[in-house]
Amino acid sequence: MKARGKGWMGLMVLAVSLTSAGAETVFAQQDSAFVHGVYRPDIPFPEFMPMWREGWPWEDEHGQRVRYAYEGMELGGYLYAFVRNTTNRTLNVQDVLLEDVSLVQAIAPQREVEDVVEDRHPSHLEFSKLPADKIARLEAAGEPVWWKAVPRELAPGEVSQITIRLRRDPKVDTIRVALPAEDGASLAGSVETAKRQPQFMSIGFSPELDTVYAYLRHPSGRGIAPSRIRINDQDVTARATVAADSSVAVVPVIIPLAEPLAKASFNVYQAEYADGTRAMACLGTWYMDMPYGMWGYIHKGATPEERRDYYINDMLLHNINVLMYSLPRDAVQYLNTDEGAAFAQSVGLNLMSHSLRGRHRNTLFYFLLDEPDIADFFLKDVDPYKRLGSLAQWLVTRADSWRQQDPETPNLLNINNTFKPENWYTYAQLPDIACADPYYQEAVQSVIHSDPGNMAAYTKPTYVYGVGRIYQSAAAPKPMHLILHTCRFDFPEDRTPYRAPTPEEKRIEVYYALATGAKQLSYWWYTPYGEYYGVGGDAPEMVDLWTEIGLLGAEVRTVGELLQWACPVEIPVEAPQWIWTRSLAVGDDTLILLVVNDNHFSDRLGTVIRPIENAKLDVTMPSWMEAADVFEMTYDGTQDIDSESEGRSLNVDLGTVEVTRMILVTKRPELRAELQKRYDDNFAENVRKLKAIER
Repeated sequence: MKARGKGWMGLMVLAVSLTSAGAETVFAQQDSAFVHGVYRPDIPFPEFMPMWREGWPWEDEHGQRVRYAYEGMELGGYLYAFVRNTTNRTLNVQDVLLEDVSLVQAIAPQREVEDVVEDRHPSHLEFSKLPADKIARLEAAGEPVWWKAVPRELAPGEVSQITIRLRRDPKVDTIRVALPAEDGASLAGSVETAKRQPQFMSIGFSPELDTVYAYLRHPSGRGIAPSRIRINDQDVTARATVAADSSVAVVPVIIPLAEPLAKASFNVYQAEYADGTRAMACLGTWYMDMPYGMWGYIHKGATPEERRDYYINDMLLHNINVLMYSLPRDAVQYLNTDEGAAFAQSVGLNLMSHSLRGRHRNTLFYFLLDEPDIADFFLKDVDPYKRLGSLAQWLVTRADSWRQQDPETPNLLNINNTFKPENWYTYAQLPDIACADPYYQEAVQSVIHSDPGNMAAYTKPTYVYGVGRIYQSAAAPKPMHLILHTCRFDFPEDRTPYRAPTPEEKRIEVYYALATGAKQLSYWWYTPYGEYYGVGGDAPEMVDLWTEIGLLGAEVRTVGELLQWACPVEIPVEAPQWIWTRSLAVGDDTLILLVVNDNHFSDRLGTVIRPIENAKLDVTMPSWMEAADVFEMTYDGTQDIDSESEGRSLNVDLGTVEVTRMILVTKRPELRAELQKRYDDNFAENVRKLKAIER
């Protein structure tokens, strides 16, 4: 078939059958175009369901607070289609047809706005003027919530990933997807909704962007090696190292490139399997030194210079490298001067910007919006059980606009805790960086205030781990950023005041977050004023917490580069009853074992934790791992640890476990020295000063 007419007829990609991801590639005219599609349903996590209680003012007919989440609740999923521009001109995706219905017309704005980028406005199927039969077709297909194409503008030969969020699992076996053409025809195919296919669980990059670290999971649950790897249609199989062990579900794939990828470029990754299945993903290209951020401000000092210096120096002392939001004016004004920007660059300090209008120097990422799920709840014109995601289509437009104006800077979208757990699934694929704020202490305060009979689910900070597991499952293979809670609730009695987080809680939360695959962390918040008293205050418990955050920063940022390449893997580990362990694979040459003392309990008074003595781990190593070195990472740098290998069994003697331990197992005998040098050069002096603070 040859391209004819204008616009999307030149794509030709949907003129052939669009099957679920991993199905045999279908090529059009002389292999010049291919198409690929998949439906990925949300993964339920019933073990976390007891924690999903709402703090909103929504009551049922009996005056009781509505609980949105329930065991066995219906979820939705993502429909993906990949299309190629086979013309000799740039094309722009303006619309997608689902079951022959325009999504532009279906996900309609509530009102007309003058500025579609800056004027916040909801869009929803309930605002559509489409006839009832078309609405019914869309509801049977799963009810689209939002859609996007990335990249939206396609140069000749480029591929775009079309993502459609469906509120519920489709009720039909196949879904017709099409791109409209100007002559009224359409190029269509169908996606099988029940067929499960392999998936990229994580894709990371070396600092030079010349190596790709990808991790694949086959739906069989076994570690199956792909038969072919492609990046942008280029066969890179011969360059790739594939580490497959049938007993380990996740397969690391390391791909050294002939030439580095361009920063911020969107590239298509494919893994083909001998059984005819295929994994496929389109992802933006960024490398970041592990973001470790803080939100909030302080006014400490008699002059602007004193106030700015105190704030900046306090951030650097506590190993913070990203300033997130609500920043002190004196510091921001300085950091946006030539002198201040040069200083920030010299010490590796970055900022988050709200928009192009409010762009800072040394911007690491843009803040697309804060907590759209809360705003969704207050959309009174829509059934409350269908409000979630109402702001999403506007956010897609906003992200597209910012990307066009500044293609080199990714965007970050923070999702709060409203409509749990569906909120995290719904927004996960919208931004470049998926961000959530699983505030454990806020959840505890809310339950004590309104639902104290259900405290049993909140005696440990499992809330952080549950949110991270759900969000990463939906956001993969994108990076995830988690915000942890760091303030005391100085509320009046009618709102139930609550204590500050304990250092032990925060340490455990950080390890939980890393175990879910989080590659970025930040803390809310620093400001010691008002009802939310942050870690910048002089209260002894806040000084202790702030010090612990600084020590944790040295610990995790020392291995921060490894974490950017890592992915959670399920490695068999035998451990004592009260030892909690999870594993991260770092390519094919290193494992990070995260250990938490699970014999702890938190309540209104604080945290009780009992050390575990004589703790030992028996780790069954993947066939692709041989331990040349085993050592521990702490805030004092790398440390020796007793270990012994016998065949594929690695025995690690932890001794006494107080709160957490981080064990690195590596093939690379030079890794320990590299990490120790990074620690000595960047964190050792800060740790010395932090440990000297009276606690």
